[in-house]
Amino acid sequence: MPTETTIIHSSDATLFNVFGPLQQFLVAPSDTSGAFGIMRATIPPSIAIPLHSHADPEVFFVLEGLLEVLHWNGEAGHWLTARVGDVICVPGGIKHAIRNNSTAPTVILLATTPNIYEFFRELGKPYGPGEPSAPPTEEDMRRLLGLAAKYQYWIGSPQENAAIGLTGF
Repeated sequence: MPTETTIIHSSDATLFNVFGPLQQFLVAPSDTSGAFGIMRATIPPSIAIPLHSHADPEVFFVLEGLLEVLHWNGEAGHWLTARVGDVICVPGGIKHAIRNNSTAPTVILLATTPNIYEFFRELGKPYGPGEPSAPPTEEDMRRLLGLAAKYQYWIGSPQENAAIGLTGF
């Protein structure tokens, strides 16, 4: 745990590819007495995070671009658009998905629990600027499903994702 106030230069933080979004782990839960973690993510155009849920809440702050988030009412969902300066609050246990349907990258800050922070740390792979992105391999998918089970996350089926307009999952 830090013993003094620090400034984190996000431009210096390592990038990790977390199934499409490029994430930087800026404030570890150990830096906040285990209270929360802060990540910065760049979501390229046409990238989506499929329908899922977990017990932990998440708060997204849109820094650049547009981000669509699925609003789930318990039986169905519809997409809402968050713009620069908007904050998205996803309570724990709620089915949700996000996507960038625009032609420009979306940049967000994500504040969340140590559980989600660690999930992303385990899932992410170091990423070098300019590195080409590739679809997840079968091994990547097995790793994702294993980590989802470890962290007790529910992930929607391909049919459930297709029903909300997300394909390829």
